[in-house]
Amino acid sequence: MEWFSSDFLHALSPELADFTKDDIAKIWESVSECYRQELLLKKTVRLMGVGSMHITENTFWYGNLESFKAERPVFNLDKVFLVGKKLPNEKRSQPEDLEAAEVIYTEVALRLHVPKEKVLKCIEATVKVFVWALSKGKNFDFVFKNVGILLCREGRVTMRFFENLLREVDKTGKLANAFLQTPRLRPLIVARTERTVFQMPPGGVFVFPQ
Repeated sequence: MEWFSSDFLHALSPELADFTKDDIAKIWESVSECYRQELLLKKTVRLMGVGSMHITENTFWYGNLESFKAERPVFNLDKVFLVGKKLPNEKRSQPEDLEAAEVIYTEVALRLHVPKEKVLKCIEATVKVFVWALSKGKNFDFVFKNVGILLCREGRVTMRFFENLLREVDKTGKLANAFLQTPRLRPLIVARTERTVFQMPPGGVFVFPQ
Protein backbone atom coordinates (compact mmCIF):
# COMPACT_ATOMS: atom_id res chain seq x y z
CA MET A 1 0.00 0.00 0.00
CA GLU A 2 1.36 3.42 -1.01
CA TRP A 3 2.15 5.68 1.94
CA PHE A 4 -0.04 8.41 0.45
CA SER A 5 -3.11 6.20 -0.09
CA SER A 6 -6.25 7.29 1.77
CA ASP A 7 -6.27 4.14 3.89
CA PHE A 8 -2.71 4.67 5.05
CA LEU A 9 -3.22 8.39 5.77
CA HIS A 10 -6.36 7.73 7.80
CA ALA A 11 -4.57 5.00 9.75
CA LEU A 12 -1.72 7.40 10.46
CA SER A 13 -4.04 10.31 11.33
CA PRO A 14 -7.61 9.03 11.96
CA GLU A 15 -8.99 12.56 12.42
CA LEU A 16 -8.51 13.21 8.69
CA ALA A 17 -11.54 11.00 8.04
CA ASP A 18 -13.73 13.69 9.60
CA PHE A 19 -12.92 16.14 6.79
CA THR A 20 -13.52 16.22 3.06
CA LYS A 21 -10.71 17.28 0.74
CA ASP A 22 -12.64 20.50 0.17
CA ASP A 23 -12.78 21.17 3.94
CA ILE A 24 -9.04 20.66 4.28
CA ALA A 25 -8.25 22.80 1.22
CA LYS A 26 -10.38 25.73 2.43
CA ILE A 27 -8.90 25.68 5.93
CA TRP A 28 -5.32 25.56 4.69
CA GLU A 29 -5.95 28.25 2.06
CA SER A 30 -7.11 30.51 4.86
CA VAL A 31 -4.12 29.55 7.02
CA SER A 32 -1.80 30.37 4.12
CA GLU A 33 -3.44 33.76 3.64
CA CYS A 34 -2.83 34.53 7.32
CA TYR A 35 0.81 33.55 6.84
CA ARG A 36 1.12 35.78 3.77
CA GLN A 37 -0.31 38.80 5.54
CA GLU A 38 1.96 38.28 8.56
CA LEU A 39 5.02 38.01 6.30
CA LEU A 40 4.14 41.21 4.45
CA LEU A 41 3.90 42.93 7.83
CA LYS A 42 7.48 41.68 8.41
CA LYS A 43 6.46 39.42 11.25
CA THR A 44 8.01 36.03 11.95
CA VAL A 45 5.56 33.29 10.97
CA ARG A 46 5.57 30.03 12.92
CA LEU A 47 4.58 27.00 10.82
CA MET A 48 2.72 25.06 13.49
CA GLY A 49 5.88 24.07 15.36
CA VAL A 50 7.61 22.74 12.24
CA GLY A 51 9.63 25.78 11.24
CA SER A 52 9.40 29.50 10.67
CA MET A 53 9.42 32.15 7.96
CA HIS A 54 10.59 35.73 8.20
CA ILE A 55 11.73 38.67 6.09
CA THR A 56 15.42 39.59 6.06
CA GLU A 57 17.63 41.92 4.04
CA ASN A 58 20.29 40.46 1.74
CA THR A 59 22.72 41.69 -0.89
CA PHE A 60 22.23 40.14 -4.32
CA TRP A 61 24.34 40.02 -7.48
CA TYR A 62 23.03 39.25 -10.95
CA GLY A 63 23.48 40.25 -14.54
CA ASN A 64 26.85 41.95 -15.08
CA LEU A 65 27.75 41.55 -11.41
CA GLU A 66 25.28 44.28 -10.53
CA SER A 67 24.56 44.30 -6.81
CA PHE A 68 21.58 45.54 -4.82
CA LYS A 69 20.05 45.12 -1.38
CA ALA A 70 16.53 43.83 -0.95
CA GLU A 71 14.33 42.19 1.62
CA ARG A 72 13.43 38.56 0.97
CA PRO A 73 11.40 35.82 2.69
CA VAL A 74 13.40 33.04 4.33
CA PHE A 75 12.30 29.65 5.69
CA ASN A 76 14.00 27.84 8.58
CA LEU A 77 13.24 24.24 9.52
CA ASP A 78 13.28 23.63 13.27
CA LYS A 79 16.41 21.75 14.41
CA VAL A 80 14.31 19.06 16.08
CA PHE A 81 13.24 17.84 12.64
CA LEU A 82 16.07 15.73 11.32
CA VAL A 83 14.82 14.69 7.91
CA GLY A 84 14.87 10.94 7.50
CA LYS A 85 15.46 10.40 11.23
CA LYS A 86 13.14 9.24 14.00
CA LEU A 87 11.41 12.12 15.74
CA PRO A 88 11.32 12.45 19.52
CA ASN A 89 8.32 10.59 20.96
CA GLU A 90 7.08 13.72 22.66
CA LYS A 91 7.68 17.01 20.93
CA ARG A 92 6.25 19.74 23.11
CA SER A 93 5.17 22.99 21.50
CA GLN A 94 6.96 26.12 22.65
CA PRO A 95 4.87 28.91 24.23
CA GLU A 96 5.41 31.15 21.20
CA ASP A 97 4.15 28.34 18.91
CA LEU A 98 0.99 27.92 20.96
CA GLU A 99 0.35 31.66 21.03
CA ALA A 100 0.88 32.01 17.28
CA ALA A 101 -1.29 28.97 16.56
CA GLU A 102 -4.12 30.35 18.71
CA VAL A 103 -4.15 33.56 16.67
CA ILE A 104 -4.22 31.59 13.40
CA TYR A 105 -6.99 29.23 14.56
CA THR A 106 -9.14 32.14 15.66
CA GLU A 107 -8.60 34.13 12.45
CA VAL A 108 -9.32 31.15 10.19
CA ALA A 109 -12.46 30.25 12.14
CA LEU A 110 -13.76 33.81 11.73
CA ARG A 111 -12.95 33.86 8.00
CA LEU A 112 -14.67 30.55 7.29
CA HIS A 113 -17.48 30.83 9.86
CA VAL A 114 -16.64 27.49 11.42
CA PRO A 115 -15.87 26.48 15.04
CA LYS A 116 -12.27 27.08 16.08
CA GLU A 117 -12.14 23.49 17.32
CA LYS A 118 -12.78 22.26 13.76
CA VAL A 119 -9.90 24.36 12.42
CA LEU A 120 -7.60 23.10 15.17
CA LYS A 121 -8.53 19.47 14.53
CA CYS A 122 -7.99 19.76 10.77
CA ILE A 123 -4.62 21.47 11.07
CA GLU A 124 -3.32 19.05 13.67
CA ALA A 125 -4.51 16.03 11.65
CA THR A 126 -2.71 17.30 8.54
CA VAL A 127 0.44 18.29 10.39
CA LYS A 128 0.61 14.81 11.95
CA VAL A 129 0.95 13.27 8.47
CA PHE A 130 3.34 16.00 7.33
CA VAL A 131 5.64 15.49 10.32
CA TRP A 132 5.66 11.73 9.75
CA ALA A 133 6.52 12.20 6.05
CA LEU A 134 9.26 14.68 6.96
CA SER A 135 10.77 12.32 9.54
CA LYS A 136 10.83 9.52 6.95
CA GLY A 137 12.34 11.68 4.21
CA LYS A 138 9.37 11.05 1.90
CA ASN A 139 9.00 12.98 -1.35
CA PHE A 140 6.23 15.58 -1.00
CA ASP A 141 5.10 19.13 -1.72
CA PHE A 142 3.25 21.16 0.92
CA VAL A 143 1.52 24.04 -0.86
CA PHE A 144 0.94 27.24 1.07
CA LYS A 145 -1.31 29.15 -1.33
CA ASN A 146 0.11 32.52 -2.44
CA VAL A 147 3.18 31.95 -0.23
CA GLY A 148 5.22 29.03 -1.51
CA ILE A 149 5.78 25.28 -1.70
CA LEU A 150 7.67 23.45 1.01
CA LEU A 151 9.13 20.41 -0.70
CA CYS A 152 11.14 17.39 0.35
CA ARG A 153 13.19 15.48 -2.21
CA GLU A 154 15.30 12.52 -1.12
CA GLY A 155 15.63 13.95 2.39
CA ARG A 156 16.40 17.52 1.31
CA VAL A 157 13.92 20.22 2.36
CA THR A 158 13.47 23.48 0.41
CA MET A 159 10.95 26.29 0.54
CA ARG A 160 10.19 27.67 -2.94
CA PHE A 161 8.42 31.01 -2.69
CA PHE A 162 5.91 32.07 -5.33
CA GLU A 163 7.04 34.80 -7.72
CA ASN A 164 4.04 36.95 -6.86
CA LEU A 165 5.02 36.96 -3.17
CA LEU A 166 8.57 38.06 -3.99
CA ARG A 167 7.14 40.89 -6.08
CA GLU A 168 4.95 41.90 -3.15
CA VAL A 169 7.91 41.89 -0.76
CA ASP A 170 10.09 43.90 -3.15
CA LYS A 171 7.94 46.03 -5.44
CA THR A 172 10.92 47.14 -7.57
CA GLY A 173 10.90 43.67 -9.14
CA LYS A 174 14.66 43.30 -8.72
CA LEU A 175 14.33 40.54 -6.14
CA ALA A 176 12.09 38.31 -8.26
CA ASN A 177 14.20 38.95 -11.36
CA ALA A 178 17.38 38.03 -9.48
CA PHE A 179 15.81 34.74 -8.33
CA LEU A 180 14.62 33.96 -11.86
CA GLN A 181 17.94 34.79 -13.54
CA THR A 182 20.49 33.47 -11.03
CA PRO A 183 21.11 29.69 -11.28
CA ARG A 184 21.74 29.17 -7.54
CA LEU A 185 18.54 31.07 -6.63
CA ARG A 186 16.30 29.70 -9.37
CA PRO A 187 15.30 26.56 -7.38
CA LEU A 188 13.99 28.84 -4.60
CA ILE A 189 11.27 30.52 -6.67
CA VAL A 190 8.09 29.22 -8.31
CA ALA A 191 7.74 31.25 -11.49
CA ARG A 192 4.33 32.41 -12.67
CA THR A 193 4.80 30.34 -15.82
CA GLU A 194 5.78 27.13 -14.00
CA ARG A 195 3.32 24.30 -14.63
CA THR A 196 5.20 21.09 -13.84
CA VAL A 197 6.18 19.50 -10.53
CA PHE A 198 9.69 20.56 -9.53
CA GLN A 199 12.29 17.75 -9.57
CA MET A 200 9.67 15.03 -10.00
CA PRO A 201 11.10 11.76 -8.61
CA PRO A 202 10.35 8.40 -10.31
CA GLY A 203 7.78 7.44 -7.68
CA GLY A 204 5.96 10.76 -7.81
CA VAL A 205 5.21 13.09 -4.90
CA PHE A 206 2.39 13.50 -2.41
CA VAL A 207 0.87 16.98 -2.40
CA PHE A 208 -0.28 18.46 0.89
CA PRO A 209 -2.77 19.57 2.05
CA GLN A 210 -5.42 16.94 1.33
